[in-house]
Amino acid sequence: MRKRGTQALLLPHGVRALVPVFAASGGSGRSTLAGLLAQALAPTTRTVLVDTSPRAASPWADWLGVGVARDEAVGLPGVLSPPGRPLDVAALETAVVRRGVPLGRLRKDDLPDMGTDAAGGPGYDVLTDVRPWTRPPVPVPDDPRWYAQLLQTGGWFAGVVDTSVPLAAAHVAARNAARPSALDLWARRTDAVPVLVTAATGFGATALARLVTVLAQDGLPIDRMIAVVVNVAGTDPPKWMQGELDTVRGRLAALVRIPYDKAIRADGLARLGDVGTSTMQAAQQIVREVAGLVRPQVVEERVAYDEVAPAPRSHQPPVHQPPGPGPRGSGQRPQPNASEGPERPGWVPPRRG
Repeated sequence: MRKRGTQALLLPHGVRALVPVFAASGGSGRSTLAGLLAQALAPTTRTVLVDTSPRAASPWADWLGVGVARDEAVGLPGVLSPPGRPLDVAALETAVVRRGVPLGRLRKDDLPDMGTDAAGGPGYDVLTDVRPWTRPPVPVPDDPRWYAQLLQTGGWFAGVVDTSVPLAAAHVAARNAARPSALDLWARRTDAVPVLVTAATGFGATALARLVTVLAQDGLPIDRMIAVVVNVAGTDPPKWMQGELDTVRGRLAALVRIPYDKAIRADGLARLGDVGTSTMQAAQQIVREVAGLVRPQVVEERVAYDEVAPAPRSHQPPVHQPPGPGPRGSGQRPQPNASEGPERPGWVPPRRG
């Protein structure tokens, strides 16, 4: 029997959980939090972390100490290039970078048998761009279905996605373009629990409160989202920050505080053994919340990469079309057909109540 305080964190049996991490404000420690969650999941669950940022904007290659890979088969480009290639086990085995994690209070005898993954101790796999930073960024899919297929193909049961999407700006842009945002797509999945991270500052708390209000007005299930406030400065935040957080605390599934960690601020996640105990306890609390929220996803058809890859960006300015006439004599703009889906023009977000 395990002693109190050494309980392993287990996800529901047979569920492949996706944990996308979004930044609600700049400088929030998004990548650090993603790594902490992968570290908390790794001892008991086969875990992969996907870093969607280009090499020049990502700390992961430095944290992993892999240097620069000249082989295109290594890293995330080895899975996504050339566009249109299906996911396969051989490519994933070559592309991932394995990272071991310290056990801490968990004993190896307490851990589930994960076969060869646990042969050298617990750890998680990382997919990141390890090419020279001067190389053009590889297009990373926005559609969660691709990440679900990634877990299934690679045999992982937990996937942490370190997103590079500027969440608030991207969400508003999607609304103005009458299409679903990346968070819309993630929020529809029962096997995904979005995590919104912000800095423990007055601006960070205000940005989070504003974002949660917008998401609630747009009908997104914010009661299945987790907010994380990270102390990145090591100083006491303004007292009024707590008032901003109180406005959203009861509307979200959980609100977790990550304390200031000197080791992380000095070296990031380069030395996992130096991460503070209270920091890991906060990460484990988030994982427990995820385990209580995640549910199996309904069976969905497999999709090709070119169906979920981001569309190529055009450098031409958008052409603004005047709105069509509304109902005759009303002078109002016509409302979209309720039967129109998110992939069809005229789609608007559903509103609750």
